[in-house]
Formats: sequence, C-alpha cells, structure tokens
Amino acid sequence: MSATPDRARRPATGASRLTSPPVFERLELPEGLELYLAPRAAVPLVELELLLTDAGGEKNPSDRPGLARLAAALLDEGTMRRSGPELVADLERRGGSLGSSSDWSSGSLRLSLPSAELEFGLELLRELILEPSFPPRELERIRRQSLAELARRFEQPAVLAEEAFAKRLYEGTVQGELLIGTPSSLTDLTRDEIVSFHARHQKRIGARLVLAGDLPPRGQGRGVERLLGELAFSRPARPVAVSPVALEHVAVVVVDLPEAAQTELRVGHLGVPRRHPDRTALGFLNALFGGKFTSRINLNLRERLGITYGIHSRFVDRRSAGPFVIAGAIANHAVGLAVREILDELRRLRDERVSSSELEETRSYLLGVFPYGLQTVEGIAAKLRDIALHELPLDHATRVLEEYQEISADELLRVARQHLSTDRCVIVAAGPGDDLARQLDGIGALEVRTPRPDGERNRKGLKVFA
Repeated sequence: MSATPDRARRPATGASRLTSPPVFERLELPEGLELYLAPRAAVPLVELELLLTDAGGEKNPSDRPGLARLAAALLDEGTMRRSGPELVADLERRGGSLGSSSDWSSGSLRLSLPSAELEFGLELLRELILEPSFPPRELERIRRQSLAELARRFEQPAVLAEEAFAKRLYEGTVQGELLIGTPSSLTDLTRDEIVSFHARHQKRIGARLVLAGDLPPRGQGRGVERLLGELAFSRPARPVAVSPVALEHVAVVVVDLPEAAQTELRVGHLGVPRRHPDRTALGFLNALFGGKFTSRINLNLRERLGITYGIHSRFVDRRSAGPFVIAGAIANHAVGLAVREILDELRRLRDERVSSSELEETRSYLLGVFPYGLQTVEGIAAKLRDIALHELPLDHATRVLEEYQEISADELLRVARQHLSTDRCVIVAAGPGDDLARQLDGIGALEVRTPRPDGERNRKGLKVFA
C-alpha cells in the first residue's frame, strides 16, 4: 500500500532544462529576395510569409492614414488570373489558408499549407504580388468594413484610450494616427492611390520570404529561385527614426466618457527600436515590472489595492521606436491612486536594485515560458519572422536565452535609468471626465477630450488644467 501524500508540503521541483532553439538559415537570391528557412519535419505543414518591408504604416502619406493597411487588405482579394472566391476555393481544396495584413513596420502575405503543396504556395505568392487586381467591388466592401470598425471603436473605451495615447505620444508623425485610418481618409482613398502604393512599396522594394515547417532538404533555395525568378526586389533604405515632438513634462489626457463603469488607463512613453542592444534586458525588466501575473504593478494594484482585475506593461516592437505602455482598466474612484502607484513603481525601478529573489523568480519564469512559442510551426515561423523583419542574428533565440541566464541586478538598474522615465510620459484615462480631471489635477499638464465620430477630439471651450 502506498503512503498517503503530505498535502501540506509543496512537491520538490525538478531540475530546470534549457530549451534548444531551432536552427534557422538565410539565403539571399540574386534577384534581391532574402529567404529565411526553419526546417521542422515533425508535422507535414509549411508556413510561408512574404514580408514586404517597405510597405508598413510608416509609409503612409501624412494626409492618407490607412493607405498601407487598405492596400495590404486588397492583396489577397484576387489577381489578373483568378478572383478572390476562386483563390479561396482552390486553397480550401488543398487544405490551405491565406491572409494579408499590414502593421507599422511592414506588410505581409501569409500562407499555411500541407507541405506537399509548397510549390503551389510559392507560385501563388508570386501571382499575388505581381498580378493583384485590386477589384473595385472588394475595395468598396473593405472600405465599408473599415468604416464600420471605426464606428465601433468609438464605443470601446480601451480603443479610445489607445488612440489618444498614440496621438499624444506620436504627435506630428504618421504614427499619431490610427493604422486603420480615419473616416475622412478611408472615404477619400481611391483605387489609383492603392495601385500606386503597390507599385512603389509592395512590388519591387524590400521583400523577405519566411519558410517554416516540413521543407525539402538542402537545395530548396534553388527551387525557390526557379519558382520566384520573376520577382526582383531592391533593398530598402533603413527606416527613418520617428521623431515626435519630445515631451518636456508629464502630459495627462482625459477622454470624457461619462457613463463608463470603469476607466481605461494608459501610461507610458517612447521605447526603443526592436534592434536596440538593450531590448532583451528591457524585456526582462518589463516581465518583472508588468509583464507577468506576479509582476510588481499587478501585485500592487490588483492584489494589494484591489482596484483592477489586471494591469500589464509591454514594449511594443517596431523598426522605429515603439511605445512602452502600461495598460489596464481601473475602478473609477481610484484612477488617481493607480497613476501615483505606477509612477512610484517606475521610480523604484530607477532608484533601487531588484532583490536576488525577484531576479531569480523572473529569470525562472522567462526561461520556463520561452519554449511555448516553439511548439507549433506557426510559433516557429513567428520567431523567424521577427528575425527577418528586424535583421536580427540567426541565433537570436540562443542569444536571448544566454542573456536571460546572465543578466544581473546592476544591468537592470542601468537599463531602467537609461530607458524609463516618470517626468516625460503620457498618461491617458478614458472614463468620467469631471471625476478624472479632479483626481489627476496636479500630476501633469491636463487636457480633457471628448470622442466624436467626425474625427474631432478637443471639446471647444473646455478648461485645460495646467
């Protein structure tokens, strides 16, 4: 008979095991197309993604927000040979799926297929990028969908808070506008502008092809060269750093939503480009501060004070400087308290070394969750996409694991002092305006806005607090 387990005693933990990241390869074809490979033979699937590195939202003209996203959304809606429904039907017969999208840094075409259909997938990518038809009927459908999505956004406090945060942080740049665009720009954009954007940014400049999954043995590069031989891409110029007007103070923006049951809060400032040498250390610091459930700000605001269901922070990765942002929904009566606690926690990171126990707990967490992103072909493709888009070393994953193991409290203190700020940040609170203005008065230069579907944000005649 087995002994009764002692349930009052925690089971001993096993020895930790380090992950062995997959091996990645890179080939540069004569036509300028860069090929990134992640062979994984365990499952007969392949992921293909053509990264259009000169076609992100940063390429939007200042008076045409939303152009890059709309152009990307139309790439998979039909070609000169086949309509969108015909493309979908053909893919479904082969067990595949197709998607196109754009973020601030790039556009992309993505295919998921059984590995036996790899050649078909490569031919389809060539057809989509060289011969898109941009059907007028589909343009109008996507335009209507985008306008409807914008209308829904005006009913979502979280989206309104994010919009106001970006607008204030990136004021004077294209990233201060919504990636989806504005009602006026979406209404005015023409098919000719989309065709022109495709010719300038999607078709001939800056492409990297990511292939992950059950790939044929070495020599695949020659096959891709043959199948994609008509594609010729010149290397894009390095992205120009986004240069918003530098904040010299704390800017507080209240988005007045009188009926809101809770307040959506955003606090942050400019972060660093994805390629910055301190990015891994900042990721470690962020996990400790607000990136995991047992982070400082979540334990403080959720567990100790009980004023939120959860709050988190992150560095948003872009080729130019993305934002560092703290986000959560806060009880209306406690927003001022939450902001002061967050700023105090940021100051503590800059003033004090983290304890050895907190350092080791965060290290164990990051090393433990790292393998989760490598369990599927899609996850491996996402890691390789990050490497391809930001021109990181092929062994980047191994370097990250090594840095996690070696990082010290002194290093965290250095990056906190260099990259975190409490006196040049943006604070946005979307909730009952009068109450929030009273709570946040004195924290920084305060402005109250009201959301309006026509794109106007400032309430005329409303007092601005200094």
